[in-house]
Amino acid sequence: MTRHHAVALLFLMQLYYGENCPEECQCFSAAKVICSEENMSVLPMNISAQVKELIVVASGVTHLEIGSFRENLKLTKLVILNSGLKEVSSTAFDHLVELQELEISGNKLITFELQTFNTLTNLARLFLNNNKISVLYRVMFDSLQKLETLQLRGNQLSYLPNLLFRNMHKLQELDLSFNNINLLSSDVFQNNSLLRVFSMQGNMITDLPLEIFAHLKSLEELNFQNNKITKLDHEMFPTSLRKLILKKNRLVQLSSGVFHKLQLLSYLDLSQNHLSELTVDLFHNLISLKNLDLSENQIVSLPSTVFKGLVDVRTINLHKNNLSVLEESLFMDQQVMEKLYLSMNNLQNIPNGFFDYLDFQCIVQLHGNPWRCDCEIQYFYDWLKYNNNNVKDLIRIYCNYPEFIRGHNLVSMDKEMLVCLKNLSSELQGSTAPFAQSVFKIPLTITTQISAPFKNLKVQHLSNVKSLNAPA
Repeated sequence: MTRHHAVALLFLMQLYYGENCPEECQCFSAAKVICSEENMSVLPMNISAQVKELIVVASGVTHLEIGSFRENLKLTKLVILNSGLKEVSSTAFDHLVELQELEISGNKLITFELQTFNTLTNLARLFLNNNKISVLYRVMFDSLQKLETLQLRGNQLSYLPNLLFRNMHKLQELDLSFNNINLLSSDVFQNNSLLRVFSMQGNMITDLPLEIFAHLKSLEELNFQNNKITKLDHEMFPTSLRKLILKKNRLVQLSSGVFHKLQLLSYLDLSQNHLSELTVDLFHNLISLKNLDLSENQIVSLPSTVFKGLVDVRTINLHKNNLSVLEESLFMDQQVMEKLYLSMNNLQNIPNGFFDYLDFQCIVQLHGNPWRCDCEIQYFYDWLKYNNNNVKDLIRIYCNYPEFIRGHNLVSMDKEMLVCLKNLSSELQGSTAPFAQSVFKIPLTITTQISAPFKNLKVQHLSNVKSLNAPA
């Protein structure tokens, strides 16, 4: 068939489907129909019996009546999105035995009747997001034995009935995010051994039962971000876990063995909690870890070996903690690290040799610390000068001490300006010949450098430098 023949055939097919298509809909083929009309209060009656995909978007349909799809028994995908749907008859989906995907999202549904899903025995994916569902019944999903994905995001659920998912032996993905669930029973997942991804983000969970994950032998991703969890039990997580998100909870401390068996874990997010200290062996055995986020906690100090053995880590985020001192060998094993965030802490200096273990291409973020720009900071100063392309927000690294250079950018200063004022003051107060000789060893340019940018310098005897007569 030539290209012209193909175009002509496509045109004729569109004419045919258009003539046999309901007025409120667009028929892209004999098998796929999209209906979108605000004034459409009921589903069109003349949708072809051959249709396999029916999508209803932004319509005025508020009810699905008995036998709404009795002429569409070949449907494999049904979507009703943002249509103000309030009620679904218990027999609305009767005889849709070929249906594999059902989505009813962005509507006003409060609940479903017990038998609503009874005939959907081949359903693999069910999306019920962003409705107003507040009640689920224990037997509601009992017929969905082939279900692989279930999403109930953005509803008003406050609890889950015991054994709600008991017949979902093939369930792999479960999303209950952004509800008001405050409690999970220990046996809620006892028949869901194939579950790989589970999200409870944005709920009200305060406590996790010890055995809640005991049957989830295939779980790879677990998201409990933005809950109210205060503690984690020893070795409660399944060894199959690869991604664990506990961001924005109320964790104050973590026991040593809580992560010890997670040798496959590559992503761990503990940010926005209330952690003030970490045990020395908290992360030991996390040999696959690549991303560790500890930002926005209250960590004051870190044991020198807390990251020991994490040889594959690419990112460590310690942004916005209360760190004031770092051990020189803290990142000794992180030689392939690509990003390190130390910004917004209480660091005044970096120990000599601190960055020597890191890859020279590692991106480092250091701004927002009260740097003490005196003679003790010269290692850090030299490293910044040499690695300026690797430092994010380099121009925001400001001196906080001495007071007369507060607010000055560290790397914009000359190295001779990094002096320890206590030592300089004590030397200037002396009058012996050896002191005079030591003063003359200071480059003459230091006099102009001090008098120009340090106009507000208030050291009692600093003016004596100018009064000394330099040798001819």
